[in-house]
Amino acid sequence: MDHRLSAERLAAWTRDGFVVPDYQLPPATLAALAGALEELLATYPRMPTEGLVSPHIRYLGGPAPDLHDRFLELCRVPEVLDIAEQLIGPDIILWGSRIFSKSARTGRATPWHQDGEYWPIRPLATVTAWIAIDATTPANGCLRLVAGSHQGKRLMRHESIAGRGAALDKEIAPGEFDAGDVVEVPLAPGQMVFFDVYTAHGATANTSGERRAGFAIRYMPGSALYDREMRVGSGQDDVQTDLSERALFLLRGQDRTGRNDFEIGHDGMRVEVA
Repeated sequence: MDHRLSAERLAAWTRDGFVVPDYQLPPATLAALAGALEELLATYPRMPTEGLVSPHIRYLGGPAPDLHDRFLELCRVPEVLDIAEQLIGPDIILWGSRIFSKSARTGRATPWHQDGEYWPIRPLATVTAWIAIDATTPANGCLRLVAGSHQGKRLMRHESIAGRGAALDKEIAPGEFDAGDVVEVPLAPGQMVFFDVYTAHGATANTSGERRAGFAIRYMPGSALYDREMRVGSGQDDVQTDLSERALFLLRGQDRTGRNDFEIGHDGMRVEVA
């Protein structure tokens, strides 16, 4: 079966701003991802598990460069890139990734938000591939997305919720979307959901006895600029790194802007274009 999105799935993407493909990570790749997560947690035991930002990048002075390289290879899975190409075009830049691991009974809620509120990319044009490592269910806080919230490419009004113990410090203001458009997206291990940078989403706290871990990969088209001078992002130190120093990887095609910097943040890393 072709792993690419069918015409029906592409229509769902256009309508809803998110899509769950038929493709799932094969068992060996899923096992590699799950093993890399366990090693990451053991290597950085003091890091909040919801704050494992861009594990595909070698942290300066970090103790496990080979581990970070393994995450980078997981961001290059050809089938995932093929689906991303259907959604953002043939020029693909990897600019971020993140582990979202909500511990059993203590995993924090993720407030309603749009990712574009936090990211220094203009024009805002990014797709996230959110890959389930554990089974994600309504009980353990699976993703909830607002169908159609990407329409019009508008950032909704966000309000500060700093100090309330949530995983982010901003939340979409009341009345900005219709609760009837909320869709829960449970996933089996290895399944994934792709969603647009404007698609509103969130998750409840994990009050179950099961961990809920996923790996989100952020791809932007070569027509967009990663603007290192923009001051955006979260003020929470436990979930952010310096966005101005983020390493970019050109995975397919070319940088159409001619302005994206692919040297900052690499510290001598070997970068290949697939």
